[in-house]
Amino acid sequence: MMPTLNIVLLLLISEDVIGLPCLTNESKEDFDKSRKALTVVQSDIVKVVNTLESNHQHTITALESALKNTVTIMENNVKKTTDVLKNNLGTFKTTLNSMGQKIKKLDNDFKETKWIKYDGHCYYYSPDASDWFTAERKCREIGGYLAKIDNDEEKNNMYSNANLKSYHYWIGLTDLKEGDFRWTYDQSKAKIKYWYPRYGSKGTGSNCVAAAYHDNKLKPLDANCASTNYRYICESNFYSIDVLKYMNSRQKIAWIEKGREGRVHDKLQDNF
Repeated sequence: MMPTLNIVLLLLISEDVIGLPCLTNESKEDFDKSRKALTVVQSDIVKVVNTLESNHQHTITALESALKNTVTIMENNVKKTTDVLKNNLGTFKTTLNSMGQKIKKLDNDFKETKWIKYDGHCYYYSPDASDWFTAERKCREIGGYLAKIDNDEEKNNMYSNANLKSYHYWIGLTDLKEGDFRWTYDQSKAKIKYWYPRYGSKGTGSNCVAAAYHDNKLKPLDANCASTNYRYICESNFYSIDVLKYMNSRQKIAWIEKGREGRVHDKLQDNF
């Protein structure tokens, strides 16, 4: 651009000089001064243009650098976010696989041991007879404990599922301290109102309790713990700690209030 501007200015000056008549000395001096002034103006214009071009280049360079830094930061953030998502996805897959295996195991347990689910708990009614201590051990081996009866609804459910007309069933109730009947599950004291006829005070030789059929109802009887004439009922909490940990606080509180996790009991209701 600058060479073109110089040529134009020189042509204008030359044309003016050629077209002028003979000049006086004074006119020549004025002409020389004007030419010098024009040269200064030309020089100033060149400086201004160079400055503008330099500033423009600096601005472009600065913008390119800032844009490059921004892109780099964004790429790093995207990479970090992707890594976090991949890690969380891996953890989620592991958790799902673990839960799947536990659900599969639970399903196999139901099929193999024939658990019957009721009101958040599972019950197993043994087909074989044993003494009370063997029954307790066998219940523990399959993930349960000798049954604890909390209310009439649970008692009626047992009555419906157990073959009480043909067999008596050990439950998790003893009076190792004579007359003080307690559940082995949590050592809470049992309140028994109606015993099987002529039972309930058989003495120190009959410290274990079995469920029996009488008058179309399930009633307890105390017997010798070593007796091998009775079958047994195992109970298991359906929702284990492994499942509860996936519940939120509100769900856990609601579950505990309903008595599913820790066996919350009706304080004023007799067990039998």
